[in-house]
Amino acid sequence: MERTDVVVCGGGFAGLTTALALATRGASVVVLEAHPRGNNPQFRGELIHPRGARDLDRLGILTPLEQAGSVEIAGFSAWANGEDEDVVLPYQRGRGAGVGVDHHAMLDAMREVARARGVTILLGQRASEILRSGDRVIGVRTECGKGFRAELTVAADGRQSRVRKMLGIEAFVERLSHTVTASIPRSALPRAAYGHVFLGGVGPVLAYPFARESARMCIDLPLNAAKGADAIAEYVRVHQAPQLTPSVREALLESLAKGEFGGCATHAVTTTTCAVPGAVLVGDAGGCAHPLTATGMTAAMNDAQTLLECTSLLGLSDAALVRYQRLRYRFVRARDSFTEALYEVFRAQDQGSRALQRGVFSYWRGSARARATSMGILSGDDARMSVFMAEYARVMGISTLDVWRGLLPVRPRAAATTRMLKTSLGRLERAVDFAVQAMIDERRVRLSDLPTRALEAVA
Repeated sequence: MERTDVVVCGGGFAGLTTALALATRGASVVVLEAHPRGNNPQFRGELIHPRGARDLDRLGILTPLEQAGSVEIAGFSAWANGEDEDVVLPYQRGRGAGVGVDHHAMLDAMREVARARGVTILLGQRASEILRSGDRVIGVRTECGKGFRAELTVAADGRQSRVRKMLGIEAFVERLSHTVTASIPRSALPRAAYGHVFLGGVGPVLAYPFARESARMCIDLPLNAAKGADAIAEYVRVHQAPQLTPSVREALLESLAKGEFGGCATHAVTTTTCAVPGAVLVGDAGGCAHPLTATGMTAAMNDAQTLLECTSLLGLSDAALVRYQRLRYRFVRARDSFTEALYEVFRAQDQGSRALQRGVFSYWRGSARARATSMGILSGDDARMSVFMAEYARVMGISTLDVWRGLLPVRPRAAATTRMLKTSLGRLERAVDFAVQAMIDERRVRLSDLPTRALEAVA
């Protein structure tokens, strides 16, 4: 039985950032990664918002990523329904740039840094059993029978986390859509330093630079879309390619013709607990939203930094885990509400959502403050639920005005307004549900063996 301060189950982005963060406070850390070569062949995140980039810089990882070929991202360019002009949404001034980086190059660089700082990384080692002493988690055992005893066990093995299940933490997993991914020349993007969102097809399309000469495309397809490589390629040509700008469309069609595309399912994962005695969830294991807003890695960085702050204050104790749970849910509730609402509006499957989509673009075009506020929510720099709700209410008002200006007869205007309000009020109701649930989650304490004085310390 090996002894260590921390054992991290999962050697992807969330696991490595958590390991590096805890190693900075002097903890001995072992990372167990199930894949023998350390790289999951499925597509994983490559875009990090400025908040996450600042956290990477604090951990000393940003420079190694630059050396591995990362590029700066200045914000987003949004295109609606084949229009000739985009809305430019720069990141908030003074917050720095985002980062785009090839996922495998990123993990290789991060592993090199982690090993240099004393983190032990074991590839081809999957946790198969949770070790307990009474109700407390005291480590894990791998499939090959090797045991690791630790003060803290971290589940960082993704949205379908096996460790989360072994810890007895329930999660609601919803399959949302399929994502087709392709690589195109960066020069094909209308704005080479920006991420791009294209709307108007059966789902949104995200494109962003991830290397000096390359850009990634993530194309959202409904669950009932065609199956099989040839059928998917044809589906994208017919239903998604027409919404793109000419240069991006041409580059994508060329990639499809060569068969140079992949794919993965997209899920929303919701948890109401992310800590039990002796163990925590980080990254997608603790919950995730649709990747449209590209907040997954930024949220994982927030988890790592929050865990670092809590354990620096209270040590590797259950009191630190209670504090971590409260702060984590406080951050993710606005992100999840924003992502869910934006995805529903951007895929615009009904008239109410289409009206809201037009309202969003009118809102952005009409005010620099609106653009800055939206980007603050998107990037995680502003995680207040009240701000999200206020902005959504403004979009509702603008959408209503657009409907009444665009339809002359009273009855069609009234019917369209009713549909839009029904959709938007449903979104707000969901946001309120998120907020209430998150406040409950903040205060939910499953660490029943904590002494009263420890709870008082984090109240």
